[in-house]
Amino acid sequence: MKTTDYSSLKIPIWGLFIISLMTTLYFAKSIFIPIFLAAIIAFLLSPVVSFLTRLYIPRALGSAVVIIFVTTIFSLLLNYLSEPVSLWLERLPSEISNIEQKLSPFRESIETVQKTTETVEEIASMEDTNQTTQDVVVQGPNIFHTLLDGTQALLISSLSFVVLLYFGLAFGHTLAEKAGSLFQDKNFEEKVSRISSDVQKKVSRYLLLITGINVVLGAIAALLMWVTGMPNPLVWGASTAFFNFIPYIGPAINLCIITLVSLLTFDGLTQSLIPPALLLLLNLLEGQFVQPMFIGRMFTINPLIIFLSVLIWGWVWGMAGMFMAVPLLVIAKIIMDNSEERASYV
Repeated sequence: MKTTDYSSLKIPIWGLFIISLMTTLYFAKSIFIPIFLAAIIAFLLSPVVSFLTRLYIPRALGSAVVIIFVTTIFSLLLNYLSEPVSLWLERLPSEISNIEQKLSPFRESIETVQKTTETVEEIASMEDTNQTTQDVVVQGPNIFHTLLDGTQALLISSLSFVVLLYFGLAFGHTLAEKAGSLFQDKNFEEKVSRISSDVQKKVSRYLLLITGINVVLGAIAALLMWVTGMPNPLVWGASTAFFNFIPYIGPAINLCIITLVSLLTFDGLTQSLIPPALLLLLNLLEGQFVQPMFIGRMFTINPLIIFLSVLIWGWVWGMAGMFMAVPLLVIAKIIMDNSEERASYV
């Protein structure tokens, strides 16, 4: 009897599965973002909760204490940073002309680009006049309903995140054991438990290490901004630490922000370029020497894969996806490494 070979269908089936998975994650982002973010933050804070349990503090109580402490610190930090950030956001539109004057040495190149853009727009408008179009105005909801819906979604997502984080810290350590016990195959049960334990340990170690590096980087950046005369140096130190969690794209965004603020702060172009130049040098030293020295011993991932992961997860979930891109990639690598090691023993 002739058997049918379905091996040629593996790639199309996997392609359809990936497309379906990414589509589901994209349209159900309000559900999945709190779940994944809570899991990653739980990995980060679980060593602290484990330390409290060694002090004879119940895990449920220790988890609540850690969440309250971190939430309080985060709220105080946001309260401190919100005022100077809002002032800079209000000031930026009115100061655009001053930035253009300071960038006058580069004005010729900018004007060339503008002329090219205007020419393309004129050609496009000439083509549009040859076609009769009818404008259709779709009346959407008013501002009150829009703000109400956005606030409601934010509150629900925040509450879901806090609840999931608490349960992850309090009971997440037993989840792998219960998940493995669902399978009758003892070897598979041991494999699930071992992989889960390895993921928890290595991801927690990675997140703690990268957080420590970013905090030190932010402190040095704040010191450099203070030495160069930048206003609100703690704000730029905090932004440097935060954006450095997003490889490549995050430091570039932070560098653009500090460049704009420096152009608004100082009169001369040379003096304005000193703070972003020092920040660029600091990011290069951290990315080329510090991270490979510490992170490289634990995980070695191709930079192209990291960049693609940031782009894909950023497209799916926005800024939250960029923040979670590398931890999710680290988790996937740990699972794959454990599977390969297990297969080599068989």
